[in-house]
Amino acid sequence: MGIIETQYDLEKDLTVVKATGKMIADDFHNWTDQYYRGTVTNVVLWDIVQADLSELKTDDIRDDAKRTEGLADGRSGGRTAIVTGNALEYGMSRMLEAFYDLESVPFEVQAFHTIDEAMQWLGVKD
Repeated sequence: MGIIETQYDLEKDLTVVKATGKMIADDFHNWTDQYYRGTVTNVVLWDIVQADLSELKTDDIRDDAKRTEGLADGRSGGRTAIVTGNALEYGMSRMLEAFYDLESVPFEVQAFHTIDEAMQWLGVKD
């Protein structure tokens, strides 16, 4: 079970999420459920550079997209950037992009190799 830490910068309408350790599907499901019951921002930055996603399967990623689609109306038009640390996490993040598209999740998702690229795409300035 991995660790997910969440920080908010409400002036920038930004949530920064950092995942570390060996992640399982329930880690993400629990975070998603909790997040959408609380403070929701238009832009989200996921830092998974120190996360190990090797336990996740394609069905887990598809299920995440379905779960999020049912909760995410409040983020319509928003953006989520995922910063990855290696080829596996980048590929899985790209797969998540595709599943979010298929499920018509009401915000954009894109994977990046650096936080700077992600912040630029999110439109967040320092």
